[in-house]
Amino acid sequence: MIYFVKIAAFPQMAAGIVFYSIHRVLRICVFSYNFTLISYHIADFLALIVCVPLFVNIQILLKIRDTYYITLTDILVYFLWFTVIFEFFGPFVLKMGTHDPIDIVCYALGGLVLYVSQKNTMEKISFFRKKP
Repeated sequence: MIYFVKIAAFPQMAAGIVFYSIHRVLRICVFSYNFTLISYHIADFLALIVCVPLFVNIQILLKIRDTYYITLTDILVYFLWFTVIFEFFGPFVLKMGTHDPIDIVCYALGGLVLYVSQKNTMEKISFFRKKP
C-alpha cells in the first residue's frame, strides 16, 4: 500500500532538485555549458525553490511549525537570509564567493516561482483544501 505523506511544496522541491542535478551534470560533462549566462545563475534561481521547502519540512518534523503552506513571509525571510549570508557575509567577511546583484534577483525570482507554483499546487491537492 502506498501512503502519500504530506510534505510542504514537495513537487517544487523535487523539480528543483532534478533541475539542479541536470545543471551539475551539464557543468561536468559539457565544457561549453560552463560559459553560458544560465550556468552562472541557475543554482541561485533554484536555491529558494529547493531550500525553503526543505527547511519548512525540517521545522514540521521538529514540531516547530504545524502548517504545510509556505507563506510569502516565509519566502521573504529566507530570501533575506540567503542574500545576507551568500551575497554580503560570504564575500566580505569569509572572503569566499563574489557579491553579485544578479544573484539577488535570481533568489527573488526563484522565491516568486516557489510561491506561485506552490499556491497553484495546493489548491489542486485534496488534503490541503478546507473541508466544508
